[in-house]
Amino acid sequence: MRTLTKPWRVALAALLLLNISLPAFADSRETVDESRNVAGNEKIYLEVMSGEITIKAVNSNQFKIVGKLDEKATGYTLESADGFTRFEMTMPRQINYRGSEKSNAADLRIEVPIGSSIEFKGVNSDVSLSGITGGSNIGTVNGTISAVELANLVQLSTVNGEINSKDNSGQITLSSVNGKITDVGSSGRLDYSVVNGEIKARTSAEEVTVSTVNGDAKLKMTSTKQLKLSTVNGEIEAELANSVSPRISGSSVSGDIELKLDINVSARFDIKASAGGSIDNKLSDDKASKAKYGPARSLQFTLGSGDGSVELSTVSGDVELDKL
Repeated sequence: MRTLTKPWRVALAALLLLNISLPAFADSRETVDESRNVAGNEKIYLEVMSGEITIKAVNSNQFKIVGKLDEKATGYTLESADGFTRFEMTMPRQINYRGSEKSNAADLRIEVPIGSSIEFKGVNSDVSLSGITGGSNIGTVNGTISAVELANLVQLSTVNGEINSKDNSGQITLSSVNGKITDVGSSGRLDYSVVNGEIKARTSAEEVTVSTVNGDAKLKMTSTKQLKLSTVNGEIEAELANSVSPRISGSSVSGDIELKLDINVSARFDIKASAGGSIDNKLSDDKASKAKYGPARSLQFTLGSGDGSVELSTVSGDVELDKL
């Protein structure tokens, strides 16, 4: 059997000691492990400037937060009394992030009662939350929001990021600037808005409002009764199934609206186009008429008994009506 010489034994021991000590140097973030007994309908305020934050509703009257703070954090505050709980990760007043430093951002997992309401504020924060029925108001600047099975009043907003929404219900507002919104399985009342972004949605909400500026929207709706559309320099494609007498209104400026409806739709149609806009009607044999003076066009007709209404207008854009 070969034995190691003394120099080799010393080198091996030093290497082992270095490997043992590496984790301590690799992660200097402060650890958080806190819990509080709270009300089932607790009002919870969270402020985490940067990091990955997961918020999960659980069937217990407890607020719990575990994980690690941002490497640059100076600490945190946690206050809980009289139905209100507040957690804030404290940071230096002026701080700049680089891409290589994101790995040392906060990593926090939070549990809250199912019936609680949540308000979250962040800057470079990615937020995932699920199961909260008391209401959720989530805002971040440079981050992604993922939300599943939220209820009541739901407000999700980001500036430079995406929103992924699934199976949420209630009064829902989703807004993004320079980002994308994806919504699947939502119900209730919905308000989508993007600037320089994109919307993709499949929903059964009764009321839907869509607004885009320099952005596009593709919507597949079922049983929606009221629909409002607005776009500037964008394009909206809307399919509305299982809605015989919807109430639809919309406008575009240098943008296009394509609307597809059930073949048995019953509604009065009033479509207007000006400044070079066009109208393409594939729902019936009715054709748009041109104004006596100027480039304006208009189209009025009725399908079925005219129980619903469709009022669309465009300036320098196109309106297309088609069958599903």
